[in-house]
Amino acid sequence: MIKIIALAFTLLGIALLTQSLRPAYIIYKRELSWGWLCLIILISFFILGYAIMTLAVYYKVAASIFDLVVATILLGGSIFVTLVMQFSLSSINKIIRMTRQQHTRALLNERNTELIARLPSAISETEFELHYQPLVSAQHNTVQGVECLIRWPQSDGSAIAPSEFIKLAEQSHVIVDITHWVIETSLKQLGQWHSMGHTLALQINISARDLDEPELVTYITQHLRKNNIEAHFLTLEITENLVLGNPTECITILQKLRDLGVGISLDDFGTGYSSMTLLNQLPLSQIKIDRSFVLGMEHNSKHMSIVQSTLDLGKNIGLEIIAEGVENAQQALLLKQMNCTLIQGYYIAKPMSAEKLEHWLMCRYANSAPQRKHTN
Repeated sequence: MIKIIALAFTLLGIALLTQSLRPAYIIYKRELSWGWLCLIILISFFILGYAIMTLAVYYKVAASIFDLVVATILLGGSIFVTLVMQFSLSSINKIIRMTRQQHTRALLNERNTELIARLPSAISETEFELHYQPLVSAQHNTVQGVECLIRWPQSDGSAIAPSEFIKLAEQSHVIVDITHWVIETSLKQLGQWHSMGHTLALQINISARDLDEPELVTYITQHLRKNNIEAHFLTLEITENLVLGNPTECITILQKLRDLGVGISLDDFGTGYSSMTLLNQLPLSQIKIDRSFVLGMEHNSKHMSIVQSTLDLGKNIGLEIIAEGVENAQQALLLKQMNCTLIQGYYIAKPMSAEKLEHWLMCRYANSAPQRKHTN
């Protein structure tokens, strides 16, 4: 009887140990260190040693109380390992998540440090490129202007997203140099387009750091004159967060730009808490409805209402309205029916290089497209 009980305990212990190795394997598969797996296997083999010894006793000598004790140790140890593995798995998962998060943060910090160090040389060696996305009249389907978008291509064919390096440039105060390069390069390109007969308008994004630069107005004025461009062909896009940090000085500089004739556009309108307040404070000429409201608006009555209300508001206070993120013909038609001024998005065209834009314009209008007269 004792022999049967001991054998049962032994087999049950082995079964439990086998089961306990399953979460160990899961942990290993989730890329925890080899140390955890080795420790678990070591404990398991230690207990399995008792099992082997006990089974050897069954076949060589008569069963005794000693056999039962050994089998009981095996069973108890197996239960212990199994319970520890099962109940600690969630804790180990937390450790895994924390380790991965710390590793990700470390890699991110390392990458950020590398990018910050590379930014000055990227400017001096002209590693950046400018792409242009067309702005089209919602009513007449004519190309009225372009938004200038910066890109940072890499030697391996990839590109660093503006959302990544622009924030770093702001932190390291290199953003002013980048903005100056964008202004100089894009206005030079705009002057060339005007000389070719493409009287397009140009929209440039600026940051909060740029508005802290006292020479911004002078710099823009110089390059407008240098390229023989009237100020109303240029619009600077700002965001709500740009103004909230130092509203008084920002408004002063923006007003000087408006007095010069440069347009001021409030980008991502409707996504912030202070958008309505800023309409009354800022010398705006234009607002851009955020793409999050345009996306899927044909299937979302709330988004339709928000877009229509924004268009009505802009019309009532004399602002030009751009709807960005237009991705299909139905959205373009709805915005036309709602009397939107301009539309922008992949339905019209993706951002492209200056050369590709010229080819795109040639194909679209065969050099005979009517252009609007700008009165920002």
